[in-house]
Amino acid sequence: MKNLDSCFTQNDLDMPYPRVCAHRGFNTIAPENSLIAFGAAIALGADEFEFDVRFSADGVPVSVHDNVLERVSDGKGIVEELTFAELEKFDFGKKKGAEFTGLRILKLEDIFKRFARQSIMNIHVKSVESENFPREDMQKIVDIIRKYGCEKHVYFMGHPNVMEAAIELAPEIRRCMGAGSDKATLNIVEKAIKWQCHKVQLFKPYYNQEMIDKAHANGILCNIFWSDDPEETRKMLEMGIDCILTNDYFRIAQVRDEFLKQEK
Repeated sequence: MKNLDSCFTQNDLDMPYPRVCAHRGFNTIAPENSLIAFGAAIALGADEFEFDVRFSADGVPVSVHDNVLERVSDGKGIVEELTFAELEKFDFGKKKGAEFTGLRILKLEDIFKRFARQSIMNIHVKSVESENFPREDMQKIVDIIRKYGCEKHVYFMGHPNVMEAAIELAPEIRRCMGAGSDKATLNIVEKAIKWQCHKVQLFKPYYNQEMIDKAHANGILCNIFWSDDPEETRKMLEMGIDCILTNDYFRIAQVRDEFLKQEK
């Protein structure tokens, strides 16, 4: 009988660092937040991949970064003001290249159907910082994660209002504090401590060695958004960054692998 565990990656607790996270998938070669971009990164051995979650007007969780449609599709309008049926009419692939024509917006559950436990998922839950995050929306995300047995293969990334909802509804799922509109205030580590986060996602250029050291001293791992440059990546690794988000997964993963060889 086939050992199904051989199909799965290590969970977020056990997978070693430093890691490379494919930001919106391997999006230099395929449309961002698409099954193609995620699959390409996973096929190359991605430790993690990151994606964004928003909600349609009728409450369907979908994977799309922008709240407006013009950059990522041939549609117009605001994601949260359109039903899923309306969003599904737009093409989310052809702006990347003719070969991707016909790609539709991706439901959150579609990602789990294809890639559950095949890589760590950095789930960027989009929110309006000044508003409470709807508990019914968070519950929908949590229900999907639990349905596919991925509690230990995902973590939430977002603003404090997302962290608050996550602690209330799914304290067992790991959390990562994200930078908000006050990126330059350098207080993201303090926020991560306050909201009992396991990770913090620093935002360049608003980070320094002191922040990394303070996070580590409090048992908090450090992601950074972002680097596509090999030399910059090496410097980040030397500073102690634990996970680098990148748009160019394969190139940056090679830099990480070389860094690890030199460290041995």
